[in-house]
Amino acid sequence: MNIPDSQPFVPVILGGDIGTYSLAREFHEAYGVVSAAVPAGGNGVLEHSVALDIRPAGTMTDAEAVVGHLLDLARELTADGARPRPLLLFGSLDLQVGIITTHRARLEPWYTIPYPDTAVIERAALKQNFYALCAELDIPHPLTVAYDPVAPRPLPADLPFPLIGKPADSSAWVHAKFAGKQKVHTINTADELDDLLARIRASGYTSPFILQELIPGGDTNMRLCTFYSDRDARVRFAAYGEVVVEEHAPLVLGNSAAIVTDVNAEFTDQGRRILEHLGWTGFSMFDAKLDPRDGLVKFFELNPRLGRNHYYVTAAGHNAARFYVREYLGAEYDDGALPAAAPDAPPVVASEHILYTVLPLALLRRQLRGPVGEKARALMRSHRVANPLLYRAERHPRRLWYIALSSLNQFRKFRQHPPRL
Repeated sequence: MNIPDSQPFVPVILGGDIGTYSLAREFHEAYGVVSAAVPAGGNGVLEHSVALDIRPAGTMTDAEAVVGHLLDLARELTADGARPRPLLLFGSLDLQVGIITTHRARLEPWYTIPYPDTAVIERAALKQNFYALCAELDIPHPLTVAYDPVAPRPLPADLPFPLIGKPADSSAWVHAKFAGKQKVHTINTADELDDLLARIRASGYTSPFILQELIPGGDTNMRLCTFYSDRDARVRFAAYGEVVVEEHAPLVLGNSAAIVTDVNAEFTDQGRRILEHLGWTGFSMFDAKLDPRDGLVKFFELNPRLGRNHYYVTAAGHNAARFYVREYLGAEYDDGALPAAAPDAPPVVASEHILYTVLPLALLRRQLRGPVGEKARALMRSHRVANPLLYRAERHPRRLWYIALSSLNQFRKFRQHPPRL
């Protein structure tokens, strides 16, 4: 799908996953516009869509090549500045947001960039900084130790195994190469820990590696909340969700496969305190987990962007694309420009109950457990279900075939990598 010359603005989205497609779908639903997707290469999630024009960069790890590709694309989309329409630039992963914000000075003459400065992002997106901030603000979080692979120091002797191990800097983690590397590691013994840390030291990864107590409980204990902060750093919106089931295949480990929306005033207020303390602007998303030992929802991390599964926000009645257009482009492009709000006005909270899922319902029904599973079952009975890939505007036979095969493939993935229920 080519981008019409008459289109008033163009979203340009770095990435190639469901989050990339979801954001393009949201822009298409709200405004009928086609987005330019910039993945490393083409893939079935993006191809043959009415909402996307795919412009592969060939890489997502060579920042200079990506920035050069974006500058060339901007010149094309604006006829080298002769057609001065706005270009909104987004990243689907932390790595891509990092490229955008690090090279803001080169990109901003062409693009509107709806992300905070790099310094603000690093105060929270780097996990060792995030946990220090949680401690400062008295926000519940797991017991955490940061290990420095460059200048290692002895670890506490009383580490509570099993541990969760994860990189403090997920962007730098992309470049680390070693046998057995995972997005998140579960470490059961001191010997396993010593072996993993040795492999990390040899991999070239130089940022801290986070070691964290394993909070008991399965997927249904996971929580998330998406926030929108305006350019005055006031939190204006929040959408809270409870995870029904996660994906456990190695490449997508920890991604939510199904979410039910709900309301949690205490968690929302804690997230708001963190964001306003930081002076955050734009979207952000917190991951957290309900600790059955004390009943507290404990914060894990802040993502400096919309999450991969953010379409649950739109399904709950608040199209994420409209927040960007209303604030960054204004009433000329959307007549619902955000009204002025009092500085102390509480954020709007999504209250509509929806089941978000990327799984076929026949497969999802097998995964339902506990109170969260009961919420999902009730929403299925009332047909309050949303799948970001099932967009009625899509008509291309090859895309419909891909969606059908992708749904069938979920049965195989869940059989090979069953969730923690």
